Amino acid sequence: MRPAIDINESNFEIEVLKSNQPVLVEFATGWSLPSMMLNGALEEIADEYVDLLKVARVQLDRSPNLGLWYGIRCLPTILYFSDGEVRIGIFGTTNKEAILSQLRPVISSQREVSFLSFGKD
Repeated sequence: MRPAIDINESNFEIEVLKSNQPVLVEFATGWSLPSMMLNGALEEIADEYVDLLKVARVQLDRSPNLGLWYGIRCLPTILYFSDGEVRIGIFGTTNKEAILSQLRPVISSQREVSFLSFGKD
């Protein structure tokens, strides 16, 4: 099982913005009940989509500037980054299926682009 990785202000650029694969980032606190409820869902997504995306977690009480940079006002907030840009935002209490319902179309289109460009180097 591939766990979600911890992201902070010092590794955000490398792990998220310059990542070779899309990154699903949860912005939360370690003590927020809605954030704690998401932990299992994010771990399952990380495991199920291990080849297609990276799942990461930012604890805003430890990295507050990341929350300011991305205008995080609701906890938890989940942002999907691809090529260093936010493509999807999911705000507030949610569950695995709600997250995947928004991710599947994007992941499918990226899978098609990867397949079509395979071997063109």
